[in-house]
Amino acid sequence: MLFTKAHGRAVMDLTTAETVGTIAACTVAPSPARIAGLRLKTRGRGNHTLDWSDVQSFGPDAVAVEEAGRIRDEKDIEPGNHAHATHDPIGKAVLTEAGLNKGTVIDIEFDEQSGRVSHLLTAEEQIPGDQLLGVGSYAVVTTAPQ
Repeated sequence: MLFTKAHGRAVMDLTTAETVGTIAACTVAPSPARIAGLRLKTRGRGNHTLDWSDVQSFGPDAVAVEEAGRIRDEKDIEPGNHAHATHDPIGKAVLTEAGLNKGTVIDIEFDEQSGRVSHLLTAEEQIPGDQLLGVGSYAVVTTAPQ
């Protein structure tokens, strides 16, 4: 699934059957490349994140979470945690470990059941998820092509 297709999808609390937010962005962790967290647009102030491990199901109409208490305020997440907003790859430059610019991440192809990232998409190419080394505040770093 492409992440752009998940953008705006409702997040539902299974205990109350209420919508607690919508998907606004995601964060990614390397080794293996996977979705670490879903950044949410919620009622009220601040930004909130749902760790991928707390996602009960990722359906075509909504994402289910066991309870809304699993959603964390982003200000309580340390920058070293892959669920932190710093690790959101969309819109960031893609650089190889050798410094070659490979474009800008425009989308992420991932498995909605496991969260595994299969490709990072730029306007020029699809970069396999297994080449991801890290996501920082400025750029996404990948292994150099062989």
